[in-house]
Amino acid sequence: MSEEQTPYKILVIDDEPLNLKVLSELLRAEYRAVVAKSGEQGLQAAAAHPTPDLILLDIVMPGMDGFETLSRLKADPVLATIPVIIVTSQNDVASETRGFSLGAVDFITKPFNAPVVMARVRTHLALQQQRRDLESLNAVKNRFLGIAAHDLRNPLSVVRGLAEALLEPRLEEDERLRMVEAVRRVSDQMLELLNDLLDVSAIESGNFDLDLELADLTELAGERVGLLAMQGVKKQVELVMGPSDTALCQIDPGRIAQVLDNLLSNAIKFSPPDTTVTVLVEAEGPWATCTVRDQGPGIAEEDLPKLFGEFQRLSSQPTGGERSTGLGLSIAKRIVSAHKGNIWVDSAVGIGSAFRFQLPLASAATTL
Repeated sequence: MSEEQTPYKILVIDDEPLNLKVLSELLRAEYRAVVAKSGEQGLQAAAAHPTPDLILLDIVMPGMDGFETLSRLKADPVLATIPVIIVTSQNDVASETRGFSLGAVDFITKPFNAPVVMARVRTHLALQQQRRDLESLNAVKNRFLGIAAHDLRNPLSVVRGLAEALLEPRLEEDERLRMVEAVRRVSDQMLELLNDLLDVSAIESGNFDLDLELADLTELAGERVGLLAMQGVKKQVELVMGPSDTALCQIDPGRIAQVLDNLLSNAIKFSPPDTTVTVLVEAEGPWATCTVRDQGPGIAEEDLPKLFGEFQRLSSQPTGGERSTGLGLSIAKRIVSAHKGNIWVDSAVGIGSAFRFQLPLASAATTL
């Protein structure tokens, strides 16, 4: 494996040229290896971008020895999380105890056995990657909790206020009905947010399974257009199913319906009255391509790169004051990707947007 093909960088710190040569040649069979001939050089190399994923460190070196080098590494907030394996001829209990107390994760004694070295390197790189993945998931979780708390606080306050108002015995019946409808509408918004958060959580944690079956994408798109037509009527936006091809795909109909509903709902939200949202499905080559085209304001060029990200708020605003969780398109992209497909948008400000997603046709699904 070449250095360009591996993401892992390993730093070897040792004052013995032969040890550096043997270890670096051994590691370069799978990783990117860099060497330093002293503790001082090792600290400089560790701080160089990108920082190492793992450090192999000798103890007995002139000047700054391995223990002092390890102590300084662990004192640096940027370098402290890099796992350090001590490689030394000193295999006494006192040395091992001191190394572990300073933050080393393992000991390898000289003369070392090459397969053992590689096995331990792989193990600690895997543990390091798991730690990074857990940190990433924890950051996502904290972001979800923060946004959920923020986005749920206001609607919950509204529901509470309306509930208190509904207790007023002298309330007129039409006013009572108006408040009940407001409670239902706000509750739907909260449920949408919670469902989106649960979907993203399932995707992030890997608990996202597809129940695949052979289905016609055109038939499914037509069903969703029919179901959301009333939502369009409320805004004087017409949903139309354009001329389409039969497009048999191996899909999870429930999940693809979720993608279609999101694209159609967004098209309705951002469309002004007396406009049309057109849906069509084309089968060409190995792909079925579904297009949802609106006549809305279009998407600003600066918003396009962040369109399919999580919790994004764009400069364009819904024409009816509707709310959005900022998660729908991110979820749609992940669902389409899980089907080995692609999703993108073509948009022109003042003209409208065309959201498209491609799925493999059943005849091509096994070869993609």
